[in-house]
Amino acid sequence: MQQPALRERVRAHEAAGILGISVRAVQSLAAKGELPGAAKIGGLWTFDENTLRSWLKAISTPETPAREPRAARPRQAYDPKAWPPLQAKHSAEAYEKVLRELRQIKG
Repeated sequence: MQQPALRERVRAHEAAGILGISVRAVQSLAAKGELPGAAKIGGLWTFDENTLRSWLKAISTPETPAREPRAARPRQAYDPKAWPPLQAKHSAEAYEKVLRELRQIKG
């Protein structure tokens, strides 16, 4: 029986969960070269999971233990009814008002 293949590389959101920081912070640290095992492949940051965990363990002191990974938040579906188009409505009204005023000045 074959064992499942181990994933060697993880993406930024998984690295963020391991480190307990935001994805944006992971990307920033990787771009600065501050996260070991980081590589940008095809425009996506990927990380060697074992290297990342070893690094985290090495920098963690007894006074500041590593955080537990955060659970990923589920993404919410876009609901157009939840956000009424207030700006477009007000912009259109403001535009019409300016046009009326300009026509009165000209006329």
